[in-house]
Amino acid sequence: MSALSGFIKVFYDFGNWLSKMIYLQILWLMFTILGLGLFGVIPATAAVTTVISKWFQEGYDAPIFQVFLHTYKKQFLRSNGLGIVLLVVGAFLYMDLNISKQVIQSAFIHSLLLLIVLLYIVVLLYFFPVFSRYKLKYFQYFKQSFFVAFARPFETIAMLLCILLLYYLFIYLPVLTFFVGASLTIFPITWFAHRAFIQLEEKKLN
Repeated sequence: MSALSGFIKVFYDFGNWLSKMIYLQILWLMFTILGLGLFGVIPATAAVTTVISKWFQEGYDAPIFQVFLHTYKKQFLRSNGLGIVLLVVGAFLYMDLNISKQVIQSAFIHSLLLLIVLLYIVVLLYFFPVFSRYKLKYFQYFKQSFFVAFARPFETIAMLLCILLLYYLFIYLPVLTFFVGASLTIFPITWFAHRAFIQLEEKKLN
């Protein structure tokens, strides 16, 4: 009977977690559209990250809509300003890779560009968790993201592996992309980032 109760509890907890993830996905989609797509996706992503961060800090009873809306409104301009910098850098690197591959065709230059792209990706992975947790000056968010990424390589590698696994999961089950695509992607990134932050903060205190 106790084993059955344990199974029911696990099933209930999973269902509760999944319903929250779907709800976060709906909020992400709605507020991305409200922000006219490009200007909505960055603050909506920051808001989802903040909600999930609250779960890890305070438990899953943290109010979802209130935290999401407050973050979206408060950080709309700031997150967009920083996010546009990331988008511009990403677009520039994408063009450089294409030019390197099709025109320059140098293995050394292409390898160097791939390394820079990898650095860009790990900074991007940590950017939203850092933005949600800390109050920093404008470009310090990028510096802090870079620092945490290489100070905690285990969490960084785990993030990359999770993204790779989710990529294949969404290919085989594309319907999941609509229902939990954003929220499910942000969840493990935020969890590993939270672990990294805790470890670094405790080390700093000792």
